[in-house]
Amino acid sequence: MKAAKKTNGIQSLFCLNSTGAPLQVRRGFSLWERISQSYALVILTLFPLLVGSDTYLDITRTKFWFFSGFTCVYAVLCLMVVLIRQPDRKSGDMTPKRMKPQLTVPQIILIAYVLWAVLCTLLSPYHHLWIGQSRYEGLFSILLYSTAFLLLSFWGEYTDAYTYGLGIMGIITGFIALLQTFGVPLLFPESYNYWNSSFLTTIGHEDCVACLICVLIPTLLCGFVILKSHWRWLGMPVLFLMTYLAVYTDVDTAKLGFLAAAVLLPCLAESRERLQELLVGLIPILLGAALGFSYHRDRSFDPGTRTLILLLLAAALGGAAWFMRKRKRTWSVSPAVVRRTAYAVMLVLLIVLLIVLYGYRGENRLLREASDLLHGNMSDQAGSLRGYIWKRTLLIIRDHPIFGGGPGSFNSLFTPYNPGYHELLHEKIDIDFPHNDFLSVAACTGLVGLALYLAFLITLALRCIRAAYRSPVMLIFLGGMAGYLIYSFFVFSIAIVTPLFWVLAGLADKCVQQLALPEAP
Repeated sequence: MKAAKKTNGIQSLFCLNSTGAPLQVRRGFSLWERISQSYALVILTLFPLLVGSDTYLDITRTKFWFFSGFTCVYAVLCLMVVLIRQPDRKSGDMTPKRMKPQLTVPQIILIAYVLWAVLCTLLSPYHHLWIGQSRYEGLFSILLYSTAFLLLSFWGEYTDAYTYGLGIMGIITGFIALLQTFGVPLLFPESYNYWNSSFLTTIGHEDCVACLICVLIPTLLCGFVILKSHWRWLGMPVLFLMTYLAVYTDVDTAKLGFLAAAVLLPCLAESRERLQELLVGLIPILLGAALGFSYHRDRSFDPGTRTLILLLLAAALGGAAWFMRKRKRTWSVSPAVVRRTAYAVMLVLLIVLLIVLYGYRGENRLLREASDLLHGNMSDQAGSLRGYIWKRTLLIIRDHPIFGGGPGSFNSLFTPYNPGYHELLHEKIDIDFPHNDFLSVAACTGLVGLALYLAFLITLALRCIRAAYRSPVMLIFLGGMAGYLIYSFFVFSIAIVTPLFWVLAGLADKCVQQLALPEAP
């Protein structure tokens, strides 16, 4: 216990599991670890704030080339550190043992996926696959994402600054978006703004903003409940602002991102103290939703009732948290019982929801499309014409099951299968992505590539879930990754936001290894 007292705030927490037992986690950071920390902090904090030289007209290009250059510099620095290390006098090794960690299962699978993507590129009949035929999502992007993950999973030691950096970035981007929704012209010309082009803040299109919402809400809610530093309060305004944007913009993908936070709620309420913090953390979410309904851009419904209910619920949660703070009682129920009971209740509610959706025949578009899907039907108009694209993407996968068309080749792949999209949309637009990252992987790298990609995600998730039983800090990473994956099921990988996922994933894999490492002298 004396050693634990010497660590800083988050390290002392990271050294405790949910039952309070100490874990042997190394303290102190070496040169290569500080380089990795700096890289992760820049990507999580400064990278989302970048805008193009011509505002949003080239925001994707600006972010992609910055991420490319910064990742390449990071990789070169890591290589230089390895090469200039002096050999150990006793063993003769060129590098200390900590710089030569054993490969984890997710790392091995990801390397196999990258090699398969290279093979698919070499066998592809299409051109321009290095950068990609659209939005820079070709083989080079796969190499960049995997490099970021692998290097961080080798040497990216945990620090509380990651969570707080996300909080600072979320406050800046959310405040800019708040002003924009109230009509303040920021960051773009008057002729190119949210009202006519659906662009917000430093991220760009509202679909990409939805990804930021999906990542920040579960991550910062978990961080507020789990961390002990006063800096965790940075997450409160972010929860308010991101929820406001999710409701105000009415983007379905952003709303689905709340599922990631909902799934983690039982794990966050495993003690009286955590339950109290969770109640406080939910208050800005309810207030943000109330403000979003009050200023919703769709004025066809009366928001008064919804806003009032949310305000009353926020007041009730605040009162409950205050009561728990005054009545300090010992939590007599084991965390496992709380978690299992909560998940059982959620399962029952899910079954009830599915039954209700199955028989739904109302006018709400999202609920009606969900009901049709449960009946085995999906119209071409479903999901803003995603139904049309998804059904034809399945035909592409059927015709190219092994190697696909090569990374970044979806534009060429889809053209022969696209006879009527322009008539449905009433304007001519090329389809460069299927608006589902998993279908995109299957179409471009075949079913083998999809199997490897899914195996990587599943093994990483299982490792993180097992580690979360030992250290609750893992929930912070699980929340952010789950939010992104929910988003990616309805949109696609893009350099504007996707680097956030790969950085969080690399840090998560490293944290799992940290929990099993012996403490260095």
